[in-house]
Amino acid sequence: MRKVFGIVEFAEPLYCAADSLGQTVNIVLADREGTLTLPSLPEWGKEEHDPLHMPLLGPPPARTWKRGKELINWGRPTSYPTGTSLVELALFEFFLEPENADTITQEIYAAFDSWRRLFEQYVKLLTTQGTRNSISGGDGPGRLELLFEVDSGIKYISRSTAPILILEISGNDESLHLEQMKKAALLASKGLSPRLQYRMLLEAYSARRNEDYRKAIIEGATALEVCLTMRILEEFNTQGISFGEKLLQKFRMLGGRFELIRLLGISLPEKDYSTLIINPRNDVIHHAAFPDKALANQVIREVEELLQLFSPQLYENA
Repeated sequence: MRKVFGIVEFAEPLYCAADSLGQTVNIVLADREGTLTLPSLPEWGKEEHDPLHMPLLGPPPARTWKRGKELINWGRPTSYPTGTSLVELALFEFFLEPENADTITQEIYAAFDSWRRLFEQYVKLLTTQGTRNSISGGDGPGRLELLFEVDSGIKYISRSTAPILILEISGNDESLHLEQMKKAALLASKGLSPRLQYRMLLEAYSARRNEDYRKAIIEGATALEVCLTMRILEEFNTQGISFGEKLLQKFRMLGGRFELIRLLGISLPEKDYSTLIINPRNDVIHHAAFPDKALANQVIREVEELLQLFSPQLYENA
């Protein structure tokens, strides 16, 4: 078997908690099982004078790899001693039959964009990292660089231009933890798309990052309406209600869905959702209101909470 490595660069650096650094999770690309390994924290001493300028250590097989004369930059820590870090690169590993390696590597290349897109969507949904802040620069959506070891070192199968990105990090804990990384990798490897309500939430995140707060509120409220409707349909089945469609027609739109939820006896947090979500949504749709970021954050925060309550499963069933 030939071991093939892949240097993975995501569309944006991963903001990772210390518990995920240096860890390996299983993946599947092009029906080939492999692994994804993150770089590790520097070997900090008890009293480091400049710990944040010490780069992350590459995964063990790639720790001594260089670009030119310099070691590959896998990322850097952003806090000491907690160890949260920006991960620029990660490492794929696959074992391939030598006689089929050329064909399979091209299949892996072809499958990578879809896998990466799903993985990044689940990272956003699981951590909310990269949903509140802007990003600038870059000339591509992420890349994969495959290579294999030879006696003289490593040989690249191909290479593309790396994007240059500037990422802003919020003060909240949006770092990727190990269990979240495992889940994102598993769902991406299975090719499972996020459920409709979570795809709409991703659209709300994207709009917020682009400072389109009207669209952020509309997409967020739509995600919630989809979620509440699904929960109501489940309750119709549970209670054996045969005239559910008539009730849905009577209690239309988001406000009606909230009212129907309460009439069916489904528990809701004790909050004023008219003020928190419904009125802001109606204002941007019916009165051409232009909300600020704070209001968009409020709506999305409440939507996130209700989606977690009523739709804890992120993905569509296969």
